[in-house]
Amino acid sequence: MKRQSRNLGFTLIEATIAMVILAIAAAGVLLPFANAASVLEEGARQSLAANLASELMEKVLLADPNTIIEDAPTGYNNYTEADGAMLDSSGSTLTDSIYTGFSRSVACQDATVKSVPLVLVTVAVAYQGNEMTRVTTLVSE
Repeated sequence: MKRQSRNLGFTLIEATIAMVILAIAAAGVLLPFANAASVLEEGARQSLAANLASELMEKVLLADPNTIIEDAPTGYNNYTEADGAMLDSSGSTLTDSIYTGFSRSVACQDATVKSVPLVLVTVAVAYQGNEMTRVTTLVSE
């Protein structure tokens, strides 16, 4: 009497098909996490840009109101801080790698509201040349 032998395992083709199905399922699960990391990074950049704009606006508002409208370096009109040359409130260069790619600029112009002379101050922050945020306020002379 002859016994039949049974192979109790996967063939190479079956194992390959199982790996392909598993890879497709893993990609479907992991892809949203990769997109979420990208969105999280963009949100962090937006927050940093808002903080940088606010900090520079505070610095401008602490300056003498009569000289704000003058061109840089005596005033803040057309004042710019390029990537790698941004200054903190004490005048030190921001060297942390988190600030890489950011730049700031200030524009000032005369404005009048109900015959009151004012200065319109706008601080813009850009990341790699693309504007991220803009803060504007009116200052009395």
